[in-house]
Amino acid sequence: MKFTANKEDFFNSLQKVIGVLPTKTTIPILGNVLLRLENSKLNILGTDLEISISTYCEVNGSEDGALSVPGKRFFEIVRELPNIPITVETDVSNHLTLANEKGVYKFVGESEDEFPHIAVEEAEFEFALTGEKFIRMVEKTMYAASTDELRTTLMGVYLQIFPNELRMVATDGHRLAKITDKSFSSDQTASAILPLKALQLVTRNLQPDTSLTIAVGENHVVFSFDETRVYTKVIEGQYPNYERVIPLDNQLELFVNRDMLMAAVKRVSIFSNQFTHQIKFSLSPSSLVIQAEDVEMGGEAQESIPVDYSGKSMVIGYNAMYLLDILRQIETQDVLFQLKDAGSAAIVKPSEQNENEELMMLLMPIRLSDTV
Repeated sequence: MKFTANKEDFFNSLQKVIGVLPTKTTIPILGNVLLRLENSKLNILGTDLEISISTYCEVNGSEDGALSVPGKRFFEIVRELPNIPITVETDVSNHLTLANEKGVYKFVGESEDEFPHIAVEEAEFEFALTGEKFIRMVEKTMYAASTDELRTTLMGVYLQIFPNELRMVATDGHRLAKITDKSFSSDQTASAILPLKALQLVTRNLQPDTSLTIAVGENHVVFSFDETRVYTKVIEGQYPNYERVIPLDNQLELFVNRDMLMAAVKRVSIFSNQFTHQIKFSLSPSSLVIQAEDVEMGGEAQESIPVDYSGKSMVIGYNAMYLLDILRQIETQDVLFQLKDAGSAAIVKPSEQNENEELMMLLMPIRLSDTV
């Protein structure tokens, strides 16, 4: 294999693939990227066996071939090279030479036969989204997914396809995020639990103005955009019936300025317990008092902010970090809290929804200790 490439184009293509390589693995070949040249089109592949990514780069090829090389080191040297053309050449003993007018860098590679082959099953159906819409739906939900490896089904984003809407949902049992695209239409229904790593790879490399095709199979999903394809196995198992935990009778409405609430929660939470991050909401008509106290370290904080609320007085405990995560997703000036009582989940929404979209978050209260 031999080709000459524009350094910047080559680096950008490598950068798309490098994120899939596992940081720790007992299978050394998974630390490699595969370079395959055919008719002046260079295919770059990486995989961790669960997720694979493939992209193409235009090069000036003079000899077709393929070789896998250590991904991290190869990526790092290409990144540090000056922006001048580079030449890549391999020999029969699986050595690769990377050169430009400034220097020469040599790698020991492995043959293409040693690199894992990922067989992609036939998709059951596919649909298209704009990059902007997909990125938005992922970013509005993925923060709420669980990191608990004992609850694997909650460690991804739940994609649901209905005839008249597309949903993404994530929850860790303490909070839930759901976004619905009501402009979507499909002649089929389907669902899949998508791993966060795959979603991060797609959103990192996808441009908002690019069209994204999503092909859904029985146990895999393929994302295709530009010259790039991301293949991922779905998380196996049954996603919990999240709709059952969304309350239908939260009649009390609280409107509060988003920025004012975020700033107050950030300040007060500095005095909360470093493990529970517990803060207390003392809610009464037109007023919200936010308090925190750390008994172990000493110190307490209290702030009062005006709110639009005319319901009954109540005292509710929340995890400040979870609340801040939710408030960061709100883009309107005011936030709407729909409440029932101190022991029930709060529904949090923007004060106005975007056209053909519904965004809602759910936050479970935490039991208040006697000292707070």
